[in-house]
Amino acid sequence: MRILALALAAMLAASAQAATFRVDDSLSLPSETTTTMKWRSLAPSRVVGNAVEGTNIVTVRLNLAPWLNRTGKVYMALPEQPIGKVTADWTTQGKLLPGTLQSGNRTLVFAGPIRVSLLEDTIVLRLTADGQRLVAPQRLQFYFEIDLD
Repeated sequence: MRILALALAAMLAASAQAATFRVDDSLSLPSETTTTMKWRSLAPSRVVGNAVEGTNIVTVRLNLAPWLNRTGKVYMALPEQPIGKVTADWTTQGKLLPGTLQSGNRTLVFAGPIRVSLLEDTIVLRLTADGQRLVAPQRLQFYFEIDLD
């Protein structure tokens, strides 16, 4: 029981030291300001589904200067959306991790020592949503946050 109490105390101390901060990504630029969504199927139905998808290339620029020479984990996040679940998946040029993200969650895109003030990568972002719920243009507010070790 004493070992469990010590382990719990160590975890609480570690979590008290860890902190999450929003990362400035204001220099990031999409190749297109609007992502055109197309039906995944030529004839959507109950069997095939009503998914729409679109692709955009984004130059991601993360200002990590406040955490230079520290170690941390950077996440890309997307809040819940009024149109329901939106899925984003992406490939990268190698500085960030490729991955998948569903609205309402966050996904790891970088982990390790922060050695540069501006972390830059180009990602090919593919978005998928329910076409029946997508009746007007939506503004997706992706953001990045860092957990420091």
